[in-house]
Amino acid sequence: MKLYGTLIGAILGTLVASNALAASAPETHDGFYMQLQGGLGYYSTSAETLGVKAEYSGATFATSFLLGGTPGAGLVVGGGMILDYGSSPTVEINGQEVPNSISSQYIVGIGPFVDYYPDPKGGLHFQLFPGWGGLESASNGNVGGSDPTGLVLSLGGGYEWWLSDQWSAGVLGRLIYAPLSMNDVDYTVVEPAVVASFTYH
Repeated sequence: MKLYGTLIGAILGTLVASNALAASAPETHDGFYMQLQGGLGYYSTSAETLGVKAEYSGATFATSFLLGGTPGAGLVVGGGMILDYGSSPTVEINGQEVPNSISSQYIVGIGPFVDYYPDPKGGLHFQLFPGWGGLESASNGNVGGSDPTGLVLSLGGGYEWWLSDQWSAGVLGRLIYAPLSMNDVDYTVVEPAVVASFTYH
């Protein structure tokens, strides 16, 4: 897919440009960067057309995978993917709940990111992920058809503690805002989440 090709190109370009594979100093945010995230969130989606308003909401299992390098002191750039899964979301049409209409939904985003550590030896950091993706729905386990797509923007901030010379773990609060569209219908997705982060840096 084109999105995956763009992501791979961004990651490889970052690694080469920043010499990310060079040796890193212990307990310092420099060189090669890899981060895994996993946690819980809650999403809300709304769409309206021809006087009909649809709303989707529910708990999510929030995950992401990020790869990059460190071209400046405490500044990480790279590419990654967000994949947040919501099981059995609540669906309402004009305020009336429609049971068992959607078995699951996924919030998917692929794109570049920036992670900044004000103190390269400290744990405080801030993330920005301006990606592209969409909201994918499944009914009775079947995924298919058209889904709304567009910008998937994630903002986050958190703190990590060193576990070893290169590995750290911490907690991150993040907020996804995604103005999506499909067939001239606008969908707005908002999802706050709290995730655990595991970082090699």
